[in-house]
Amino acid sequence: MRVSTAFNRMLRLPGAWVQDVAFSGEGVIVTVSLRRRAPVCSGCGTRGLEIKDRRVKRWRHLDLGSCRCFIECELRRLRCPDCGERPEAVQWARAGSPYTRDFEDLTAWLAQQMNKTQITRLLRIAWSSIGKIAERVVADHLDEGRLDGLVRLGVDEISYGADHRFLTCVADHEKGGVVWAAPGRNAATLQGFFDQLTEQRKSSIRAVSIDMSAGYEKAIKASVPDAQVAFDPFHVVQLGGRATDQVRRAEYNEHGRSATKHGTWIKGARYSLIKDPSNQTARQLATLAEVQQTNKRLYRAFLLLHELRWVYRVPRHQAREQLDAWLSWASRSKLTPFVKLARTIRKHKAGVLAAIELGLSNGRLEGLNSKIRLLSHRAYGFHSADALIAMIYLCCSGIQISLPHR
Repeated sequence: MRVSTAFNRMLRLPGAWVQDVAFSGEGVIVTVSLRRRAPVCSGCGTRGLEIKDRRVKRWRHLDLGSCRCFIECELRRLRCPDCGERPEAVQWARAGSPYTRDFEDLTAWLAQQMNKTQITRLLRIAWSSIGKIAERVVADHLDEGRLDGLVRLGVDEISYGADHRFLTCVADHEKGGVVWAAPGRNAATLQGFFDQLTEQRKSSIRAVSIDMSAGYEKAIKASVPDAQVAFDPFHVVQLGGRATDQVRRAEYNEHGRSATKHGTWIKGARYSLIKDPSNQTARQLATLAEVQQTNKRLYRAFLLLHELRWVYRVPRHQAREQLDAWLSWASRSKLTPFVKLARTIRKHKAGVLAAIELGLSNGRLEGLNSKIRLLSHRAYGFHSADALIAMIYLCCSGIQISLPHR
């Protein structure tokens, strides 16, 4: 069997046939020729364009044993009225890429499973090349229909980088994947997502869960006014925990801080006050009993926090009445942090009740955020938001990469 025939059967490059095979210090260099006679623009796919010149281009392919493999082909450069001067398209590689599709798909599949440093050692490519490959693969595989038929969305921000840069992520509660991500965490950022939606797509959205961010709420009401805004229960209860801790710190300062025995005791009572009693240790419960006996303000703060938790545990038809009772009590509690919190929750009362009635929370978003943090940690950080967003789509939007020749 001829070497060219063997490589034709082994490589199975679509739209090309092997013309020559050479072995050099770089690896195996396979020269191929296109079967197609009429050139096609690699930018827009237009056929029958004027040919400017011809140039040889090389692509890195899957390794052959311990040897690197390169594909070489003479391409025609075309004059396209829309794209300018572009090389013709080839079926085995994406436009502008120095790697074949099979090599990029393998790299992207590995990026879903392991960290970048290990991929660089395995495939012998540059660290920065992995992010660029991920961007091209995501652009090729990302389903445009993911924005169709959205009904219930979740929106949350996640920090990345040492200088506290942020991404806004939008997830579909029904499918559980990230459908959109962009740098920033304000109304203008989320507005960019809604600007990509047609009126038909916007009309299908019925509810959006967020934390108590005025910026996100502003964009939602401006773009999808018929959708219900649901405030994440975890963040609402978290505000109650902060109010409780503010009361504790005020008592701590008033009783001499750590200079006195009582101040030290108040400092150690933090988890007894903010932790759910059902999850407390025997020692924490004993401290809570002591709080009840010795400090009425702290115990009132504890009761207010856990009554706020109880709003989310009563049957849904009782939630409105329970919340009204809590707001009335918090407003009359004479605890400044809870008086302020009552004003905040009263202002966002409709969103708090919507989360209860719809059973919506940002728990799914928090889980995805944990996965995104793992991606960032696994890569030891990202130099650009685009590379991180590509990895988010690759690993958190349901993209399935088929391994070469499977």
